[in-house]
Amino acid sequence: MVRLRKIASLLLLTTLPFLLGINTLSEGYRVPKSTSMRIYVPHGGGQGSCYSIQNNHASSDLFVPTKTATEWTSFTGASKPAFIVQTICYPKSCLEIKNMMGSPSDGSYTIDSDGVGGNAQYQTYCDMTTDGGGWTRIFRHNIAGGYFASTADALTKNTSAPTGNLYSVLNKIPDFAVGGVYRFRQTWPGYTNKNIWIQSTNPLSDVVTAGVIPIKVNSITNSWGGLELSSGTHGPTSSNSLLDGSVQKTDWWYAVGTIVSYGTPAGIPADGAILGPSAGVAEVNLWIKEDNTYTTYDSCKDILDSGASIGTGLYTINPGGTGAIPVYCDMTTDGGGWTRIFVHDYAAAGVFASNAEALSVNTSDPRATKYSILSRLSGFLRNGKYELKINWPGTSSLRNWWTQTSNFTSQPAAGYVAVAIDSTSNYWGGLEYNGTPSLAEGSVGSGNWFYAIGMKEATWGTPVGIPASDTVAGSGVGVPRVELWVK
Repeated sequence: MVRLRKIASLLLLTTLPFLLGINTLSEGYRVPKSTSMRIYVPHGGGQGSCYSIQNNHASSDLFVPTKTATEWTSFTGASKPAFIVQTICYPKSCLEIKNMMGSPSDGSYTIDSDGVGGNAQYQTYCDMTTDGGGWTRIFRHNIAGGYFASTADALTKNTSAPTGNLYSVLNKIPDFAVGGVYRFRQTWPGYTNKNIWIQSTNPLSDVVTAGVIPIKVNSITNSWGGLELSSGTHGPTSSNSLLDGSVQKTDWWYAVGTIVSYGTPAGIPADGAILGPSAGVAEVNLWIKEDNTYTTYDSCKDILDSGASIGTGLYTINPGGTGAIPVYCDMTTDGGGWTRIFVHDYAAAGVFASNAEALSVNTSDPRATKYSILSRLSGFLRNGKYELKINWPGTSSLRNWWTQTSNFTSQPAAGYVAVAIDSTSNYWGGLEYNGTPSLAEGSVGSGNWFYAIGMKEATWGTPVGIPASDTVAGSGVGVPRVELWVK
């Protein structure tokens, strides 16, 4: 028997506190007069069914029961009034299934990603549990099935076999845009590495990748920068795969749609850090979710403490609430939770042109050889102090780890407390503002500028480099690189 309630009854129904579960699977759905609603119900099959319910009644709202299979079966029976039009539909994505169905299981589903558009439905595999769930797998390549015949072949392949070795619905990517962006996840089964990010460009388009926001990215070697079309006129190209993540390079790491094998053992080029610089992986998956939101944490430590870390890599944070920025996080060394706030590779980038550049440069590229977000330092103040670490990669494994209460980008050192100090030579005492010949240094109160941060002088030391300390590099020896961290 169809359950129909008059408008007055429905209004009363929806105002009573004990019936506030209306418009949920556990109670049922209200379809107002002369409107339709898409409903995904768990009844009628192990993975549920999607229906469009049209209420053509001129004056009465309709209550659609979904609480039990018996009620739903009765509603869908042949005895329902003519003003109810029930049409089978398909959910647009795995995220829509998750949102409408509650807690569906991982598995294969039929979706129609363009909704009421002209394209037909197709099969996909849904991850309903990992990384928030609701992920639609749009690509799977396991080399047990060989390689794609061409980049065109990799665009759409075996659309009725989402668990097959060669499966692709990459041509559906435009259907998943929300708010002008795409949310991707790339995984390599058998390895813990994975990249989750947002980008504003469709990787199938012949344009330079843009709007990349790393959410959780821990495979970043080999010039990772999102996904782009491997060939075309937008920049350096490769013809070995349809897509790759070595943005604006002729390399084709993070390949999607590989047409030839790579490396020893032969496979798909992923990240040189996964298996090594000349080894291929056996499988790559690409997932998509129509979601342009993300949680911004204050720091890498905040990410770690919140349980949101997937390891050392790129994340997006909002220190001090003054704007989100991508950063590199060290989630393992010295307890993890370290945000890299400064990099100076003198050998690759020379010196800083000014204190202003030493405070802020290449803020959107945490892997740049000259990088600084020191202008955001105040956003990392915790309990009235800064927890800092300085090191010199390529020269020494030594590092100094300490806390201080003063902001060294403009103030003398104050409130210094050692945590783990490997170098005390050359008047070490924390960091303080210098201005000339560097923005800051750690030879506190001495007039020297060892432990330099933001070096502007290009003629110090033999060989010429950045003043570290006698303990780190030897007397009068400049080092090629310095990094500064905070947590």
